[in-house]
Amino acid sequence: MAADATQQSPHQATHQASDRVATWRYVIPNAVTSLSLVFGLVVLAVASEGEFELAGWFTIWCVLLDKLDGTVARLLGASSKFGAQLDSLADLVVFGVAPAGTILLLMRARPELFTGWLGDAGLSPISMYIMYGMLALFVVCAALRLAKFNVLDDEGGPPVFFGTASTFAGGVLALLLLIGLRHQLDWLLGILPVFALVLALLMVSNLVIPKLGHESGRAFKVFTAVNLALCYVFGFMRVFPEYMLAVALSFMGAGIVYGALHREELLSGGKPDPESA
Repeated sequence: MAADATQQSPHQATHQASDRVATWRYVIPNAVTSLSLVFGLVVLAVASEGEFELAGWFTIWCVLLDKLDGTVARLLGASSKFGAQLDSLADLVVFGVAPAGTILLLMRARPELFTGWLGDAGLSPISMYIMYGMLALFVVCAALRLAKFNVLDDEGGPPVFFGTASTFAGGVLALLLLIGLRHQLDWLLGILPVFALVLALLMVSNLVIPKLGHESGRAFKVFTAVNLALCYVFGFMRVFPEYMLAVALSFMGAGIVYGALHREELLSGGKPDPESA
């Protein structure tokens, strides 16, 4: 009788095998998210060694991985609350702490870039504290933005974003850094803390930005797919940060304008025709 009690029916064995497969399916997108988190730590490591261009590209690779893990989760049917929380924690490090830390390390390595823009003859302690405050506010706003997104997502809110995404903010700072370094635009590098402040305020703003959904027209989907594919190619080839910045700003700008024109309709859960804008 004891031996019979330990035997499993074919149905039970199949069910357990299915559970194991289902469990491992969740590992893949979470592994992509974890890789992005590791890249975020590498950003700070290479920036501390003065490799600021490489730090910028690692941040861009994190942006591309951030898009990839969600796509993989949907394809595998492996979306979960655990994955969503892990993604938010990784985003805080990768797109909040790492970009701010990179700029801070650049300030320490090349203080001459940041002299004078506050009206000082040099980088005085008070101007340094102001810039440190801007970078600290960027990290805090990224955390607030991610927490707000998680709460609204759990409550099943309207199909919109409130404020710009932390991924966008961190990616734009990285692209501005890369462009400034590539073209030796010292003035651009010197005002990166100001850009960080502007992006911080955009993250916690009440701007309504529509999510890209199935209601988008076919032409728009093709246009988006082509530009996204080019960003992946250029990103991993480490070329044309100018193109990627133009794409990011164009899509975000269009989303902000569209959200402003259709704010009430979007908040009410309606599905306006994107091609009517």
